[in-house]
Amino acid sequence: MTLSLSWLLEYLKVNMTPEQISDALTSLGLEVEKMETRESIKGGLTGVVAGKVLTCVKHPDADRLSITTVDVGGERPSSIVCGAHNIASGQMVWVALPDTVLYDAAGQPWTIKVSKIRGQLSEGMICAEDELGLGPDHDGIIVLPEDVPIGTRASNYYQITTDTLFEIGLTPNRSDATSVIGVADDLAAFLSVQQDMYHHVIWPSIPEIPLPTTSKPFSITVKNNIACPRYSGVLIGGLKIGPSPEWIRNRLQAIGVKSINNVVDITNFVLHEMGQPLHAFDAGKISGDEIIVETKPAGTPFLALDQQSYVLHEQDLMICDGTGQPMCIGGVYGGLNSGVTEMTDTIFLESAHFNASWIRRSSMRHNLRTDAARRFEKGTDPNLTLAALARAVDLLTTYAGGTVISQVFDHYPVPVQRPQILLRRQVLAEKTGVDFTRDQVERILEALNMTYSSTGEDGWTVSVPTNKADVLREIDVIEEIIRVYGIDRIPVPARMQAAIAVESRWSAHRMRRMLGQYLVSNGYCEMMNMSMTQPMFYQDFEWMDPAQYVTIHNTSNESLNLLRPEMIVPVLETIRRNINRRQESLRLFEFGKSYRQIKEMPEETEHLVLAMTGHARDAGWQTGEAINSDFFSIKAVVHAVLGRLGISNYKEVVLMDVSEWAYGLEYTVGPLTLVRFGKVATQVCHRMDIRQDVFVADFMLDTLIGIASRSVTIYEELNRYPAVERDLAIVVADTTAFKTVRHIVEEAGAPWLMRMDVFDLYKNPDHLGAGKMSIALRFTIENKEATLSDKEIDQWFSRMQRALISGVGAEIRR
Repeated sequence: MTLSLSWLLEYLKVNMTPEQISDALTSLGLEVEKMETRESIKGGLTGVVAGKVLTCVKHPDADRLSITTVDVGGERPSSIVCGAHNIASGQMVWVALPDTVLYDAAGQPWTIKVSKIRGQLSEGMICAEDELGLGPDHDGIIVLPEDVPIGTRASNYYQITTDTLFEIGLTPNRSDATSVIGVADDLAAFLSVQQDMYHHVIWPSIPEIPLPTTSKPFSITVKNNIACPRYSGVLIGGLKIGPSPEWIRNRLQAIGVKSINNVVDITNFVLHEMGQPLHAFDAGKISGDEIIVETKPAGTPFLALDQQSYVLHEQDLMICDGTGQPMCIGGVYGGLNSGVTEMTDTIFLESAHFNASWIRRSSMRHNLRTDAARRFEKGTDPNLTLAALARAVDLLTTYAGGTVISQVFDHYPVPVQRPQILLRRQVLAEKTGVDFTRDQVERILEALNMTYSSTGEDGWTVSVPTNKADVLREIDVIEEIIRVYGIDRIPVPARMQAAIAVESRWSAHRMRRMLGQYLVSNGYCEMMNMSMTQPMFYQDFEWMDPAQYVTIHNTSNESLNLLRPEMIVPVLETIRRNINRRQESLRLFEFGKSYRQIKEMPEETEHLVLAMTGHARDAGWQTGEAINSDFFSIKAVVHAVLGRLGISNYKEVVLMDVSEWAYGLEYTVGPLTLVRFGKVATQVCHRMDIRQDVFVADFMLDTLIGIASRSVTIYEELNRYPAVERDLAIVVADTTAFKTVRHIVEEAGAPWLMRMDVFDLYKNPDHLGAGKMSIALRFTIENKEATLSDKEIDQWFSRMQRALISGVGAEIRR
């Protein structure tokens, strides 16, 4: 929220510097995020003075330029080249002297320099209205009255004012501080306590709304008292639409609100002054001379001020005319066909109190974040509507020529009373650490405009003003007391106690950190997807059961209302987003949860999901051609993760007839699934608009950590005896699973086999025969007790060959 200091000081007379006020506001919880000084005309017209044109002749080399000499009060006249059609000798004009900084329409600075224009010296610039920021006119220079003295500063002539603007980071609970008077009230309470002297807010004079001499027939009907607890308004006729008075324009422009016309500006002025949103309807466009406050059926179209058509929700509160035609989304946005125009002469002025939750949902649902909606969703004061209405009526009659032509309508069936809250001295002392006296507490409550009655020595019954929508409990009253008393005055204990947090070796946080660091060091990037996704992504997926979905009511994005039931589709969303930005080779990982309901019971599963697509290795002069990621790429990293955790005793299951996988494997330990990995089905990728292969591994993180916590790490000294390597090429059927070969080798090679690697795979029907393949194996063997002799090595190697021949029908290639 932008706050003007000069506007604030109209209601609170204090002798403080802007820096001191900034510190006080921040101490109050109204954090000042930025403070700047702003002139009513940017730059303050420093360096612009009045000058008299002594001579004016045509430029010899340019038909549209004139050469002038101008007396600006210096030692000699200045020579200035001017292109204005209305320049003439004897005129008083504004001259921007050399080195003067002016600002263009976009607010960008430019500096006046001494220069030559078509060969003629120019020592400044004679200015038009738009060049000084005085208005949009560029049709000639400004000609001043003849009695303006030479050398008069433009800054003095136009009485340029300066103001300090504060950018306040207003928290959602501070409904009482959404206006200038609200901030002044809070600051007055703070200063009254801090300076031990009474400060009070000077409210503007607000006369009562006059009774009309003749009342125009009009009626109000409120059909939803929950969404609209109070609805006030009045008809004002005889209006003359035009510009606002300068002082209102200056106030609004200082805080960044564009001036439109006197009626709209006055409603905006009262909004920022008092915190009560108002809305003006063109009364001539209200059919049936009636206002109906109601909801409309879902799907009803509404044409708004921005000329866009919005489809209404059944819980959008609408302000309708007598025929039921929507004119405004209550508290959020006006309609195109009911707004004030230059032809308007009669308005219905609305001052209402709407339910904060209803306004918040409608505002977020339609992405209409207006000033009014922001006030209403924080909670406006239901007992301020008539005062704000009277303030606006007074300004409209004064500056727009309006007169009241109806009774004051005020639908308020259940008046909102001040909350009555019990405040106990003992609880106050416990929460603050300060032993307040009764006088201290009562002075603070009085400063906060909270009335009270004593309940004895132990406490008070506090009556809280209705503009503090967030103060509903004892702890809220205590917070208000601390704010005004000063958080920096709360004593800090001389001794502090702290508990040492001991983290288990197998804690989930520690394991996530370790695995994340391991994956990052191997070229993976962490992704952080939202837990919410769109149900449309899962349409027609047979492997998903909609009965297990967990949905939420997401007011900010209705299409994003499904808690992700699994991890593959959200990962594909991320991959698609990156591919669309030409990032086609990816290695990603994410820690996250999936959400389902099984037999109406919630089920959350924590995952570690890995994904790769595109190149596993890019082309290079050393590495050769690029190599694409494939099933074995993802399998390698799955084995690396399991190996990092010391997990090896798992069962392998081939994924068959599983809709989300084209092919893949599942590793299990007993009834528990460790990981599923493989190539994502093509139809799933195409559904997400991905046209390249994607490989994913989905670890069940809780299971992974549980199994890893049971593993035992064994450390052995380095073998003092040398290892031996032997190669063996075998021909087997191309349907032979490698795990079968590995199992035979591990059994036959124990205990000397330390390692087995595959360094070549060869298929050629002409050389090997149809359905055959050659696998080249390299064995590393060693004996921890003695150096292996050639005879022992040969015997081991022969035993290995026999095992492979009998186990998988291998042929030994010579």
